[in-house]
Amino acid sequence: MLDEIEIGSDFLERLLFALGIALIIFAIVQVIRRLVRRYVDDPERRFRVTRMVGRLGSLLAVLLFIGALFETTRNLIAVLTIVGAGLAIALRETLMSVFGWSYIAARAPFKAGDRIEVNGIRGDVIDVRLLHTTLMEIGGWVDADQSTGRLVHVPNSMVFLHGVYNYTRGFHFIWNEIALVVTFRSDWQAAREIMLDLASEPAAEIEQHAREEIKDMAQEYLVFYKILTPFVYARFVENGIRLTLRYLCEARKRRGTEHALTVGILTAFKEHGGIEPAYPALSVTRHETPPFGPLPAPENRLHPSKKTGWNPL
Repeated sequence: MLDEIEIGSDFLERLLFALGIALIIFAIVQVIRRLVRRYVDDPERRFRVTRMVGRLGSLLAVLLFIGALFETTRNLIAVLTIVGAGLAIALRETLMSVFGWSYIAARAPFKAGDRIEVNGIRGDVIDVRLLHTTLMEIGGWVDADQSTGRLVHVPNSMVFLHGVYNYTRGFHFIWNEIALVVTFRSDWQAAREIMLDLASEPAAEIEQHAREEIKDMAQEYLVFYKILTPFVYARFVENGIRLTLRYLCEARKRRGTEHALTVGILTAFKEHGGIEPAYPALSVTRHETPPFGPLPAPENRLHPSKKTGWNPL
């Protein structure tokens, strides 16, 4: 098959023609990219258009080179079959990433700008390429949903191997909880009311937007969210009563809302005066005497048979 490829004048003509066309395609791509950068103001749209133009130009150049190497279609199909079988085995992960990219492009489980989590890696999607997706990492050594400054490149095969959590797709709100333990002697009912009142102040506007998004989501997913108002749950624990505030907030504002509510709760508790947070404590008490009375002196500890005269034998 390969020996049928004759390197003659026809082949050189086809190769030179492909090179010329490739150079023309490269020049056109550069001109289009400059025009896009000059006349498109939206950064996201400019990024998407320039990337798409570059990919299309590269694809056309590759196809021209392949067409120039083979004079007949039969030779091209035979070689591609052999090479394709070997590549399918050697480049399994790469091919899975390519198929993953196709799945992401077709089904769109996430897109640039979404906040996702996959296989323990969390971040904001900033780019989706043919083989990998790039995330701006959140979490890590930062104990919150905030950026670490690191970029994480995750292979697109992840969509087939792991579950993908999307924080913002279709529904831009998440449930967050703040737990606080108060002592048994505290006015826990007043503490519960304080926590609920502070969380209910911004809840009206958030609930309105959330219901609108849920209504749109219901057209694609089976969603049953009905109660969106904050609530405080009470539970007995070892050192007091645990009060857990559950409230709805925007996915990217979880740490900010938690900080604001925590500061408000602590300030209100201090003003109330009858509420004290509980915490694990260890107390040590010294006994003046042994719990079962003083021990007898060594000389008074006689064998029972000698003391009573009773012989067990």
